[in-house]
Amino acid sequence: MSTAVHPSAQDTSNYIKHTSGNPIQRKLIERFHATLLGKIGEANPSSFLDAGCGEGFVADLIQKKVPGIKLTGFDFNPSSVEMAQKMNPNAEFLTASIFDIPFPEKTFEMVGCFEVLEHQTDPGAALRELARVSSNYVIISVPHEPYFCMSNVARLKNMDIRPRGSDPDHKQFWSRAKLGEFVTATCPEYRIEWLGGSFPWSICLLKRT
Repeated sequence: MSTAVHPSAQDTSNYIKHTSGNPIQRKLIERFHATLLGKIGEANPSSFLDAGCGEGFVADLIQKKVPGIKLTGFDFNPSSVEMAQKMNPNAEFLTASIFDIPFPEKTFEMVGCFEVLEHQTDPGAALRELARVSSNYVIISVPHEPYFCMSNVARLKNMDIRPRGSDPDHKQFWSRAKLGEFVTATCPEYRIEWLGGSFPWSICLLKRT
């Protein structure tokens, strides 16, 4: 039985990030979303799984970018799932673990996972589950290190965390090159279609071969 603490949706780092009134942070997030949605729009999938959907902010943007898409999302936090469902009544959301995704192989044309893998002690196992339930594409995003930490240091945030400037619950620290090596080694049945990002995040688009 899981002993993880499930914070209220408004207390999660994802909710705080997406509702921040800081103009610089909002601009960075808007640029990140534009880059991410551009890649999803180019793929134009008919179905999408938002793994670690949080409170449904990105799910809402995806449905607007790709009208008619069949979107499903899940998160480990029931409070976040409840908020995501209210924000996206035309989609389906459930509480589940990224290490045991409750769908058969190749269920979704595209699987996305944004700002989740860096929190995991075993990100390879999580990524293999994402790859398993996708029939075509996997798209992920993680902090682009060391620039993510450096951007926090520049505004004197998380100065007591090591690496200095890191979020306290981050367990993985990938440069863009190391991210490419990680996904290639973890998912040999996929190729990297695009590896780029939007400061201070990296985005990797994988396509099943």
